[in-house]
Amino acid sequence: MRKYFIRRFLAVIPMFFLMTFTYFCIQNYLPGGPVQESLARIRGLGGEGGGTKSGNLGPEEIKKLTKELEIQYGLDKPVLTRYAIWIKNILTLNFGDSITTREPAMQQIIERLPISLSFGIPGFFLTYFIAIPLGVLMALKDGSKFDSISTIMLFISYSIPTLVFAVIFLLIFCTDRFLPFGAIFPLGGWHSDNYDELNFVGKFFDLSKHMFLPVLASVIGNFTIFAILQKNSMLEVIRSDYIRTARAKGLSENIVIFKHALRNALLPLLVGFGAILGSFLGGSIIIEPIFGIPGLGTLSLQSLASRDFNVVMAIVVLQSLAILFGQILNDVVYFLIDPRIEYS
Repeated sequence: MRKYFIRRFLAVIPMFFLMTFTYFCIQNYLPGGPVQESLARIRGLGGEGGGTKSGNLGPEEIKKLTKELEIQYGLDKPVLTRYAIWIKNILTLNFGDSITTREPAMQQIIERLPISLSFGIPGFFLTYFIAIPLGVLMALKDGSKFDSISTIMLFISYSIPTLVFAVIFLLIFCTDRFLPFGAIFPLGGWHSDNYDELNFVGKFFDLSKHMFLPVLASVIGNFTIFAILQKNSMLEVIRSDYIRTARAKGLSENIVIFKHALRNALLPLLVGFGAILGSFLGGSIIIEPIFGIPGLGTLSLQSLASRDFNVVMAIVVLQSLAILFGQILNDVVYFLIDPRIEYS
């Protein structure tokens, strides 16, 4: 097993270079790069700043300024040379400065990462904590009224986009239109204005109040497919020969189900575990902007809209690392659950 995991860790290295080189090429060949964005801002075409200079720059000045910006952003060098320099920088977590704020891209991520983690980690664990027991219970009561009602409700929730759930929650619980006693949760934001003045318990409840609806919307949008997958996997396992043998030996139903059947029924849910972990750590582009949460999801959306490629690349690289190491975590969990796995 030790040799296997060493090989898996070593395999992360070429995968990392392949993924980052792909992202780097996409960034470099997409229209509207950092040079064009900077020129647009200087000429007053890209939003704030530089509007008074639009009539003062002639073709020669623009050409000269373009060359200066290319040198500034390192775009005057060959692609492989730029990639080597970029890799050398990101190994020291230097992703460059944001085009819009002129602050280091990594600094913006460090500031927003705890916000996304406080929203993403509870949603990640709640998704599994709800999906696994529900799927097991549906399998044990297969064909019953509970199973039928649960399946219908799951398919209804699966057919409704997460965006719709988020808007519905805002309308019902954050306004006084539908509830007679007014809004229960704040309309948006990560915490209240007086957050810094609260004690530890007050801060915890304030964060919980702001994060409850976003986490709920995230869980509803993700646990449905896991619950159905858990049910189908559990049904397949409890109909296996070794389960019938365990029952024939006189083992109690609880031991048969929770010691023998559930352990193997969990395996399909671990497929894609790393990718899911990476998406939760990276924040939600859909939910965070709706609830006004200034996390990595909101930062990603803002950076894409403003073509702030340094920030976008920093987020993408960190998400890729989370996915790669999440795949290794998959293997560890597989080993803990199923000792039959061979590593040869």
